[in-house]
Amino acid sequence: MEIYEGFDYYHLSYPKVTVIVTCGTFEKPNALAVSWHTYLSFEPPLYGISIAPRRYSHNLIEKYGEFGVNFLPFEKSELVWKVGSVSGRNVNKFEKFNIKTFKGKVIKAPLIADSISAFECVVIDKFRVGDHTFFVGEIKVAWYRKDLFESGLLKPEKVSQAYYLGEGVFIALDPKKIIKLL
Repeated sequence: MEIYEGFDYYHLSYPKVTVIVTCGTFEKPNALAVSWHTYLSFEPPLYGISIAPRRYSHNLIEKYGEFGVNFLPFEKSELVWKVGSVSGRNVNKFEKFNIKTFKGKVIKAPLIADSISAFECVVIDKFRVGDHTFFVGEIKVAWYRKDLFESGLLKPEKVSQAYYLGEGVFIALDPKKIIKLL
């Protein structure tokens, strides 16, 4: 082992499933790619996302108090990259990238139709964490493509999520490398 001297040391914990967080409204939507996200609690079901305050989406999440978390298949990695490469202040990403949407049951923001699964979250808390804000959302509705799951588990032989390796590189799960311990 050696000490890493790079500034991008966070890449040492990658690859990470990268999601598209949706926010705003159907009339004025926005989306951004997020690698820093996590489950926080079973009861209530809580999910957290880390967003820099300079991001346009940060303002929309604060304004509306909600967000969508969209888990996309590996085949949509280019869309994930593009959504993370332009600001919603300047362009409607849904129009520019022809993102198909659907209306959720609780939040005003659109959800992405090509998702493997998606969460509708209502913000219940937020914390300043260094140069980011950590938004804690309660999952109000969870959506999934039934054909891609069995007993609540993703079928990796059918689909892989978009894993971001860093520096514009995405990878997929290898369904041949599975260890079943139970």
